[in-house]
Amino acid sequence: MRPNLQNLPKKNQQAKPKIEHEHKRTKTMLRFIEHSLNSYFQIPARGSTIATELRAGSASFFTMSYLLFVNPQILAKCGVSHDNAVLATALSSAASSAIAGLGGNLPFGLAPGIGLSAYFAYGLVATTNELVTLEDCWSMCFISGLVLGLLVLTGITNWIMTVVPSSVKLGLVVGMGLLIAMIGLCSVDLVVGNEDTLVQMGDLNTLPVQLCMAGLVLVGTLAHWQVPGGILMSILGLTLASWHVLDEYPTRFVDLPEWHLDKGNVNLLILWDASKAHVVYPAIATFVCICIFDMSGVMFGLSTLANLMEETTGSAAPNVPNAQWGFYGSVAGTLIAAAIGSTPIICTVECAAGIKEGGRTGLTAVVISLYFLLSIFLAPVLGAVPAEATAPILIVVGCMMMSESGKIKWDRMSEAIPAFLTVIMMPLTYSITNGILFGLVLSGAFYITTGQFITDIKAKLGNSR
Repeated sequence: MRPNLQNLPKKNQQAKPKIEHEHKRTKTMLRFIEHSLNSYFQIPARGSTIATELRAGSASFFTMSYLLFVNPQILAKCGVSHDNAVLATALSSAASSAIAGLGGNLPFGLAPGIGLSAYFAYGLVATTNELVTLEDCWSMCFISGLVLGLLVLTGITNWIMTVVPSSVKLGLVVGMGLLIAMIGLCSVDLVVGNEDTLVQMGDLNTLPVQLCMAGLVLVGTLAHWQVPGGILMSILGLTLASWHVLDEYPTRFVDLPEWHLDKGNVNLLILWDASKAHVVYPAIATFVCICIFDMSGVMFGLSTLANLMEETTGSAAPNVPNAQWGFYGSVAGTLIAAAIGSTPIICTVECAAGIKEGGRTGLTAVVISLYFLLSIFLAPVLGAVPAEATAPILIVVGCMMMSESGKIKWDRMSEAIPAFLTVIMMPLTYSITNGILFGLVLSGAFYITTGQFITDIKAKLGNSR
C-alpha cells in the first residue's frame, strides 16, 4: 500500500506548533533555573557567572580527585577495605561540600584530610592496635565530630577565628601557598628526599617532571591571556597527554564499589573504658584541634584568595562570611565518614584551584559535591588522573597566594617573626596546624614582652569610663 502523501504536509503543520511549544517551554524552564541559581547563590553580586562556577567546581574537583585513591591507600595500611574507603570518602565529601555550599554559599570543597588519615593509620591504629581496635578508632573520629559540633553551636570556633592575629592570618595564606606548591613539586618527584640535605632536586629526565614543566608554561600562558577555563583545560590536556605517551589509558571507566560492614563502626561506650582513656581522650582532642585550626586557617586563606572577607568595625581583622557553615559541613561529613569508614573531614587547600578559576559562590561547592557522588561510579577514570596533570595547578596557585606576603608588616618584629614562622613551618613540616601553632605561640609571647597587653588594658579601661 502506498502512503498518502497528501496528508504529510498537514501532519508537519500540526507538528510544528507542538515543537515550537516544547522549545518555548524548555527555554522558560532554563531561564527559571538560571534565575533561581543566580538569586540563591548571589552569583552576579559576587561578580561571577553560572558557567564560571561550573568550571571552578570542575577545576577544584579534578585537583582534589587524587584523594579518591590516596585516602583509601592510606587506610588500607590499617586493614580498611578499598571499596569501603572509596565509598566513605566520596559520600562524606559530597555531603560536607553540599552543606558548605548550600548553607553558607561558600566555594569550598571539603574532604578527608590526608594528614588526619595518616595520623589515624600510622599514629593511632598502628601504634595502639594491641590496646584499641579499629572500631575504637572510628568511634574516636565520631566523637570528635560531636565535640566539634558542640563548639560550633556555642560560637567558640568563631571566637577562635576572630582572636587569631592578622599577621598570623596573612602568614597562613602565604604558608598555604608554599605548602600547596611543595605538594605539587613532590608529587612528580621534582623535589625528593635526601639523607644529608633533607631534600634535593629530582631527576629532570622523567616524563612526569617534563610534563609538569610543560604544564606550568601552559597554565601560566592561559592565565596571562585570561582564557576562561584555563585551569580545567590544562588538567584535561595534560591527563590525555600522559595517557597517550605512556599508553596507559584507563581500562575501566565505570565501577560501583562494594561496601561491606560486618558490625557498627561506632561505640560511644569507649568514653567510659578507663583502660583506654589515656589513648582515647588525647586522640579525640587531637582530631578536634586539628580540625579547628585547619578549617580556620584554610577558610581564611581561601576567602582572602576569593576576596570574600567581611570587613569588621574598628581594628579587628576581617571575618570569613558564614564560616559556621564550613564547620557544619565538617561536622556532618566527619560523622558520616566515621560511621561508614573514613577519617575526619576538613576544608581542602586544593580547591584554591577553583577559586583562581573564578569560583565565588556555593554553586562551586555544589558542583564539587555532585562530582563526588558521580565519582562513586567513575572512580577508575578519576583515579587515573596523573599527578603531572594536577602538579602544575598546585604550583601556580601557590605562586598566586604569595601576594599576601606584601601585606605583612615586616618592619615590626613582633608581627614579622610570628608571620614568618607561620609561613615557613607549613612546608617544612608538611602541616598547616604546625604553622598556626608556632605563629600563635610567638604572637602571644610578643604580646606580653612588648607590653602590648598593658596598652590594650589601658585602652579598655579608658573606654569604660
